[in-house]
Amino acid sequence: MSDQARTQELLLLGQIHGLVQSLKDGQDLQNRRMDDFEKKVDHRFDGMDSRLRTVEQKAAVMGAVSGGAMAVGTALIIEGIKQWLGRGGPTP
Repeated sequence: MSDQARTQELLLLGQIHGLVQSLKDGQDLQNRRMDDFEKKVDHRFDGMDSRLRTVEQKAAVMGAVSGGAMAVGTALIIEGIKQWLGRGGPTP
């Protein structure tokens, strides 16, 4: 193999090495960007999660209160109807 051919091979290998290194650097940069973005998103979700938890707790309390009120109201209505029918119902 001549010196000129060997020099060409080394130049091509150098170019290939440069391209691979460039791709690796770009991939590393992209990975860092994605990690930074993921940290920001996680922080936002943590804030939303705590606010949502508060809303869910308030909704559960309101649901329990309204369910209890409906049960008491229904019992009162039924009892009122029973008493009304026990007195003979509507008077003509």
